[in-house]
Amino acid sequence: MRKTIFKKILTVLDQIELQGVTLHDTPLRVYEELVNDYAGYKLSQVKEGVDFLYEKQVLKEGKNGIDLNPAPTIYAKSNQNSSLEALSLMETFILEPSVYSFYKEQAVQNLPVTIEELQNRISSEIVHLFLQTELFEHTQNGVCFQPKLLSYIRDILNEYDTSTPPLISTTVTALFAASIVAHEDLRIDYKNTKLKMIDYQWKDTILNIIPRKGIPHDRDETKALQAFYKDTLFHEFDHACPLCAINIPHMLIASHIKPFRDCAHIYEAIDHNNGLLLCRNHDYLFDQGYFTFDENGYILLSKQLLEKEDLNTSYAIQKNYRLPEQYLTKERKLFLQYHKEHIFLDSLLFLKKKVK
Repeated sequence: MRKTIFKKILTVLDQIELQGVTLHDTPLRVYEELVNDYAGYKLSQVKEGVDFLYEKQVLKEGKNGIDLNPAPTIYAKSNQNSSLEALSLMETFILEPSVYSFYKEQAVQNLPVTIEELQNRISSEIVHLFLQTELFEHTQNGVCFQPKLLSYIRDILNEYDTSTPPLISTTVTALFAASIVAHEDLRIDYKNTKLKMIDYQWKDTILNIIPRKGIPHDRDETKALQAFYKDTLFHEFDHACPLCAINIPHMLIASHIKPFRDCAHIYEAIDHNNGLLLCRNHDYLFDQGYFTFDENGYILLSKQLLEKEDLNTSYAIQKNYRLPEQYLTKERKLFLQYHKEHIFLDSLLFLKKKVK
């Protein structure tokens, strides 16, 4: 498949995934958008492409419709022949066991392999896509990873080589942020430059890609990144508020745990770990500090909410509610700790009394 068509398919999938489209109906929906630009492309070819993405775990289907993984979303938005394009495509297929095994072996010594050997290891469709990016360097003996990308590739693999692989790697997320926000342009005014980031495990990777601390004064500078942040939270939370299960897209908010205004680095502001997908009611209550979560994910209610007799019926909050385990990443726990200490109303009241 040509890269331009593949990117177009991914772009359409990204556009329709909030519409509750089933996997069965997806090929026709994609074809309707594709046919204007690629008149010779057939519905059967689109179906093959969608089936391929589903088979390779790039596209999933939940109870609220299809959803595209974050890495291919970035790939579709990346500049032609850029490092970000190559690395996001590399991560797109990282969950495929044969591909991951090849990555691990190749990242050690990076010895050239022939195209035929490569196609024997991983599917020819994936190889064809790889060869249309800057992921590989051509040598007399075959191809190997581009040397300039090797450190990034190893960083990505290190993140996935854990018991809880990331939803999207720090490396690709940071490179995407760097491609959107002109962080090297000192004419763009930044704030929060003296504030401290949370203790990211891969903080060195983040600062290597984006050394500049703080966030732009003008939030519009990050508009494209905020759209990706929202997309990623929709993906992670399966298009529904975890507290009340509302799944109407326009009723859902990508809610920052550590408020955007307090972020110490642009990465914090667009990291899905610094977010929860909440309905508008719960977003407001969380944002204003009426409830928070402890380190184990159990909900903590402010005094004002605890006094409500109709807490469950009117506010759709259960006193013993706990965030599902899969949402309690190491980084999200750090952000929740910040929320509990700096946003939660009862903590603020305690601090005021302590000061007095």
